[in-house]
Amino acid sequence: MQSYLEQPIKDLMQQHPTLGTILGEAGIGCTTCSLGTCKVKDILEIHNLDSGQSQQLLTRMGQAIYGSTPFEVPRIERKTAPARSSFCPPIARMVEEHTHILRLIAAIPGLVAALRRDLEGIRPLAEQALDFIRNYADRYHHAKEEDILFGYFDPQSEILRVMLQDHQDGRDHVRAVAEGLATGDLDRVEQHFLAYGELLRGHIQRENEILYPWMDRSLSMHQIGELYARCAEVEQGFGERPRTYEAFADSLQNI
Repeated sequence: MQSYLEQPIKDLMQQHPTLGTILGEAGIGCTTCSLGTCKVKDILEIHNLDSGQSQQLLTRMGQAIYGSTPFEVPRIERKTAPARSSFCPPIARMVEEHTHILRLIAAIPGLVAALRRDLEGIRPLAEQALDFIRNYADRYHHAKEEDILFGYFDPQSEILRVMLQDHQDGRDHVRAVAEGLATGDLDRVEQHFLAYGELLRGHIQRENEILYPWMDRSLSMHQIGELYARCAEVEQGFGERPRTYEAFADSLQNI
C-alpha cells in the first residue's frame, strides 16, 4: 500500500469503484468531490485521521485493491490535531462572507428569468450582481484567501491549486456574463451565470467542510494572530462597502 499513498484518489476509485463506498463510510466524500487530484496521503491529513484511523482505512482500501493477495499496510505516525469549538475569528468571518455569496448565487436563476422577461429593465440589477461578485466575492473575499490565508500553506498542494483554479474559472464565467449582457446574448448570460453559481456552490461547500477546518487546526496561535491583523487591514481598507454589498445580496431573495 505504500506506493498508493502518492496516487490521486479519483484515479484509484476509477480502477477500484468500491473505494468510494469505503471512503464514504469513513466520512470522506471523495465520490462527490470535484477535486480528484488529492493524493491518498493528503486525504488522511486533510480529514484529520490519526494513526489508528489511518491504519484502519488503509487496511480496508488495501482489501479492495488487492483482494485475497497479501499486502502490507504502511504505519503512519500522527495524532489528530485538537478540534476547536469554532473557527478562529478571521476564518469565521470568511465563512460568514460565504453566506452572503450563497444568497446571491441562490438568486441567479430568478435573475436570469427576469432578464428574459425584461432585458433592459433588469440589466441594471444584473450589473449590480456582477459588481458584487467582482468586488465583494473576488477582490474582497477571495483576495483575503489568495493573498493571506493560502499563503500559510504549500502553494503546490493539490487542494490549493484546484481551489485557485476555481477562482479563475469563476472570473472567466463572470467575464462571459458581462459580455453577454453587453451584446444582449441572453443564452450566453444564462449559460455562464448558472455555471458560475454551480461552481461557487460546490467550491464554498468544500471550503467550509474540508479546506477551512484543515487550515484552522493547522495554524499556530501566532499565525492566527497575524492572519487576524492582516485581514483586519483589508477590511479597514474597504470601509463600509462590504456591508453595503452584503445588504444587496440579502435583498435579492425577493426576486
